[in-house]
Amino acid sequence: MNTSKKISSKTSGAKTGRVRARVDPGVCGFHADIVAEAESMRKVKLEITSDCAAIQKAADRLPEVDMLEETRAGLGQGQVYGALSECVRHVTCPIGSGILKACEAAAGLALPRDVSIKLEKE
Repeated sequence: MNTSKKISSKTSGAKTGRVRARVDPGVCGFHADIVAEAESMRKVKLEITSDCAAIQKAADRLPEVDMLEETRAGLGQGQVYGALSECVRHVTCPIGSGILKACEAAAGLALPRDVSIKLEKE
């Protein structure tokens, strides 16, 4: 009799949880507050708030993401960047990366560590 337990996103041992990301996008001043809460390594619920109308419009299309599908989609692809590309016209907006980093950490696929971009005129 095979007593081995089938490994799934709920039984793989990864610790899921709730992560908040606060993104300062720079000169536009439209900060974003992102809360990602993972029920599993796949299912991540999102709450995104921003004073940017374009980000809020995209947020309405992102109540939940499948993080494993997002990681397989490739850079600039997937549900998150799909919703953002339909709503946000500023190509260098860092909010998408913030959303994905929060989801990744909440799903237990990465440690919750700060990221940054510092620009200096030379």
